[in-house]
Amino acid sequence: MAENNEEVMFPELFATDRAGRVRLVAGYSKESDNYTFPKYMADPKSFSDEIEERMISPEGELHSFTVVRRSMPEFPVPYALALVDFPEGVRVMAQVEVEDPESLNIGEKMGVTLGTVKKTKDGKEVKSYKFYPIKNKK
Repeated sequence: MAENNEEVMFPELFATDRAGRVRLVAGYSKESDNYTFPKYMADPKSFSDEIEERMISPEGELHSFTVVRRSMPEFPVPYALALVDFPEGVRVMAQVEVEDPESLNIGEKMGVTLGTVKKTKDGKEVKSYKFYPIKNKK
């Protein structure tokens, strides 16, 4: 997945499904029918430690976002940082892969992708999961 000039951050938190889509990997407790992201050691509802890994839905809904304009040097600004709600009941925060961060709209559908989240001092790209807006095709 990573080339020589890039690294992958938190690779255990996402995977590629059979359709080639990047999906988040959550923990699931059969006992309480509860998902957690990231996967917890024990379910916070049932306290069961029988947790299995499951990919969550490929699409969620934009709950909230902010545009980051000042950050540490390895994070090129501006960028959008968003909270996305998934049907399984988890809310996840990540950067958004979008040309114009101001163009986002609360409630719009978001997908998951792999993208550059920061660059190291020596120019190496660090990739991880990010969101992107799924524009409705009319």
